[in-house]
Amino acid sequence: MSEIFESKNFIVFVLSIIISNFAISPVRKIGLKYGLIDRYEKRKDFKGIIVRIGGLSIVLGCLISLLLSAYFLNIQFDKQLIYLFFVSLLFFLIGFFDDLFTVKPIPRLVLQASSTLLSLKLLDNLLFPFFQFTNSTIFSNNLFLILGIIITLLWIPGVTNALNWIDGLDGLAGSVSLILYSGLFFVFLSLNLYQYSLYSIAIAGGCYGFLLHNYKPASILMGDGGSYFLGFNLAALSLIASNSLIIENNINSSIVASLFPFILLSVPILDMFFVILVRIYNLKSPFYPDRNHLHHRLLKFGINYKSTILIILILNLIAVCSAYLLFTKNDLILISLIFYSLVTLSIKFLIPYLKKESK
Repeated sequence: MSEIFESKNFIVFVLSIIISNFAISPVRKIGLKYGLIDRYEKRKDFKGIIVRIGGLSIVLGCLISLLLSAYFLNIQFDKQLIYLFFVSLLFFLIGFFDDLFTVKPIPRLVLQASSTLLSLKLLDNLLFPFFQFTNSTIFSNNLFLILGIIITLLWIPGVTNALNWIDGLDGLAGSVSLILYSGLFFVFLSLNLYQYSLYSIAIAGGCYGFLLHNYKPASILMGDGGSYFLGFNLAALSLIASNSLIIENNINSSIVASLFPFILLSVPILDMFFVILVRIYNLKSPFYPDRNHLHHRLLKFGINYKSTILIILILNLIAVCSAYLLFTKNDLILISLIFYSLVTLSIKFLIPYLKKESK
């Protein structure tokens, strides 16, 4: 349990929360001034008009907390981490551009695929371990590498859009992201990859600060910019972690290690897969927006908003704990459950306080 309270981790986490929280007000003012708003649609959770560029506060919380820690705590970040953040900014800008001008699905996918190719050029360990550590007896090495690249080209935009698609209820995408990034934080700590653990907890802190203003009734939305930033980082970090399981000798089988990202992100992935199947079955475009997501179906069953959020969060927590159990240290389950409990209690206390202060 001491890892989260180790000075650098705790400082970065708290700094990111504070910066993200205080960035909300100016971001909201900018959104209202320039008309960067979302309007009510039947399939959406909110009513009326609401600013949709709140993801900018998450990015600022993550970036500024890491820059401050680098300066004051004398942390020198590896080039790989800098490249990772650079590409994540590209994904943020793709989504942000869509928030501004509403880009059609195909051009968005092309931009996401292009940014994914750039990430493959800049970053190590973005192929699934199966393609990175296995010598194929069926395909030539070059063909095997190309196949691995194609899978990554499907994986990264797929996860990015999966997270974007679950952003259908106030607080849902931010809460799921907080759980998943905290999970990655503990995984990277167990692998002694401290820079990636700091990066993960910085994003988690940004989500926390944003969530204080995003739970129902939300005063701001993260928008496509925010969900693309979070989705890309989840996709990339899960691949980096799965390859590190092999490199650090935690797992001997590249096939088993390749399952890590799927188990960790199983809830948003399965939700997207099911929704696409339903749309194709109904002879509609896979990109056609509807109310077939898991959160929509739970609401249709008569489950209220809070219980729907809770059920989905528990499912994601089960996925994270399963990843711990199968791939890392079992004691991470207890540690993370204590951490999540503290986070939940603190958010429950802070939201009513902040809403009272804002009146």
